[in-house]
Amino acid sequence: HDEEEELSFILDWWMQLCLWCVEHNGATTVKLMQWASSRPDMFGERFCERFRRLQDSTTPHSWKHTENVLTQAYGPDWKQKVQLHEILGSGCIGQVYKGTATDDSGIKQNVAVKVIHPNVRGPIDTDLELLRFVVSAIENLPFNIGANLQWWNLKGAVDEFSQLLKVQLDFRKEAENLERFNVNFKNDPHVVFPKSVKGFIAHPDVLVETFVKGIPISKFAVEHKSDTALLHKMCEIGIDTVCRMIFYHNFVHSDLHPGNILASLSDDGVPRFVLLDVGMVTEFKDADHDNIIDILANIVRRNGRKAAELMIQDSEKKMSPFLSNKLAVLNREEFINKITYLTDQDRDMSFFENIGGYILYICEAAATHHVRLNEAFASIALAVKVQEGVALSLDPKCHVWETANPIIVRAEMKRRFNRFFSRISDEILTFKFRNMLQEDDKCFLD
Repeated sequence: HDEEEELSFILDWWMQLCLWCVEHNGATTVKLMQWASSRPDMFGERFCERFRRLQDSTTPHSWKHTENVLTQAYGPDWKQKVQLHEILGSGCIGQVYKGTATDDSGIKQNVAVKVIHPNVRGPIDTDLELLRFVVSAIENLPFNIGANLQWWNLKGAVDEFSQLLKVQLDFRKEAENLERFNVNFKNDPHVVFPKSVKGFIAHPDVLVETFVKGIPISKFAVEHKSDTALLHKMCEIGIDTVCRMIFYHNFVHSDLHPGNILASLSDDGVPRFVLLDVGMVTEFKDADHDNIIDILANIVRRNGRKAAELMIQDSEKKMSPFLSNKLAVLNREEFINKITYLTDQDRDMSFFENIGGYILYICEAAATHHVRLNEAFASIALAVKVQEGVALSLDPKCHVWETANPIIVRAEMKRRFNRFFSRISDEILTFKFRNMLQEDDKCFLD
């Protein structure tokens, strides 16, 4: 018993030291660990409990820095326009204050004021260069190890993560994202985003937005643990929200760790998700979006052969500029059989329940057979996986596929109809154009 207590003390001390190192190692590392702390199924509850503070409780910067930034953004009289109160949270990019803003007519409203941390931009560039160096070193490992791993497209994943992270360094972009999310969910009473406050133009280092009430998901789950119907409803709302972002809107909140997700009940008892910190978003090219929807729809329908063929087609299209025998797909039929085996085993339609293991299986098969995976595939899988962690914290019996699968199928059907009508429209326009040319020819001859 004494030995167990001693080991527990050493482990706690070690994790606290690691936590301190992460906090002082730059925003890139903090961002990665925020995601890790939302995955108790992968890293254990003890680890997640300790590192969960990175989601909204990193060490805050000084009040003097906040004053300097607000003076630069809104002038030396900014205190007459907005008064700051307590710190609501501190993340890897900035910290958020609760405040009160006064408009030109003297009306006051509660606001949240986000201020960027000092000296945050330089270290991010350095961290990302180190990540690229590590990926390059991995892809050049000897004994054919690196050659196989390059088909995981780690470089593409780092580039995508780099773009997402750098966008967070300008709060004007976050203000634009807020506006778009509010339009996408304007008719949904279950999903709430803050709004930019009129009279406070977004600044690269400051964002003033409406204050939206809510409590952390974990606390909401504890407070309403006896109301299983409510928690199940919240679970369905969360999954539906992320799936609509991915498959309908093609505009995805890419930083959905639990620190950015609050829960609340409206005055009339409507359950709501409050989504914050929308600086990181993912928007796919139409061709990539169509391809991923088609792949996932075929996986959901357990048509592994078609899904595998779509993966191969996309890989060959992207690799065609520098395709050679060395880079061509190896044992095409064997790769198709592996994906078919995956879908054949998924008889209970639980792809999204086991998406972590399935994605790893697909990545290993792709590496073995030189099929270059689309970056969008991994991004979507990660978004669903993070939301799954949130959903399971509300209702451990929740089945993600019950909500996700119908949305994917409807999205695929919608895309098919759009492509069909687009093709018909093109043919009609072509027909009309030909008739016009024929009429012009007749007039010329006359």
